[in-house]
Amino acid sequence: MQFWNFLAIRLLQAFFVVFIVVSIVFFVSRTVGSPETFLLPFDATNADIEALRENLGLNDPQIVQYGNFLWDVLQLDFGNSYRGGGTSTIGAIGDRAVNTFKLGVAALIVSLAGSIPLGIIAALRRGKPIDWFARLLAVIGQATPSFWLGLMMIFFFAVQLGWFPTGGAEGFKSLILPAVSLGLLEMAAIMRLTRSGMIEVMDTDFIRTARAKGLNERVVIFRHAVRHALLPVVTILGIGLGRLIAGSVIIEVVFAWPGVGRLIIDSIIQNDFPMVQTAIIVLAASISLANVLVDVSYRVIDPRIRSGAL
Repeated sequence: MQFWNFLAIRLLQAFFVVFIVVSIVFFVSRTVGSPETFLLPFDATNADIEALRENLGLNDPQIVQYGNFLWDVLQLDFGNSYRGGGTSTIGAIGDRAVNTFKLGVAALIVSLAGSIPLGIIAALRRGKPIDWFARLLAVIGQATPSFWLGLMMIFFFAVQLGWFPTGGAEGFKSLILPAVSLGLLEMAAIMRLTRSGMIEVMDTDFIRTARAKGLNERVVIFRHAVRHALLPVVTILGIGLGRLIAGSVIIEVVFAWPGVGRLIIDSIIQNDFPMVQTAIIVLAASISLANVLVDVSYRVIDPRIRSGAL
């Protein structure tokens, strides 16, 4: 019962986070732009502008617009885009979400596959050349902006060498460069945390006890040490998932990747309020849900949390 109470509280917190984020986006978007600039021809009259604003409900007070927006969302009606012939916003985002999901999963795989093994090896070979190399790689990864790395990778690997396409989402090869660009920052952070966690765990009493029992060193490392060292990694992974989703906005623009991030940028430029609002709802809900799943996973990784010892 304690678990379900914990889950209910975390889901309620996630709901309020999404609500606050979407509310801020609603009011800010209506402060900085007017969609009639893009929806009407250059020579449109004042009467044409007023007719369009009335049709879109933009002449109502903002608090009335906000109330209508919340009521529609409660009915799972996310509205239609101002552009594209009035297409459904949730439908358009659904078409793009698959590509964003593929990019996020690929970037996560890149970051985990490179960071955790390297962090473990660096901790076990502390002070050796592999440890210095891993730390240097982590500093470079955290100091390099993902968009700059993406541009450099396009120049060298796509333009100069011709190994990969410069952009788009045509096949597996077009996924590699954006996934590496997006995942490198998280790879550096996770590697450093894995290394420090392993160093701390390897000096604890229960590891010395396991060795005194005559357990194989591989069993000591992977069954006992790694499991406990991964708890802080899981913590930063929840934050990292949010960074990956947010970072995909820029990476999708750099690589012309047809995902939700690129759709948000295009919609912001065109002041397409419904599309921006729906996309932010989807992204904020995804990040909040990811953090809830990370919190729940603590209880699987560390038995002390299940028993309430921590």
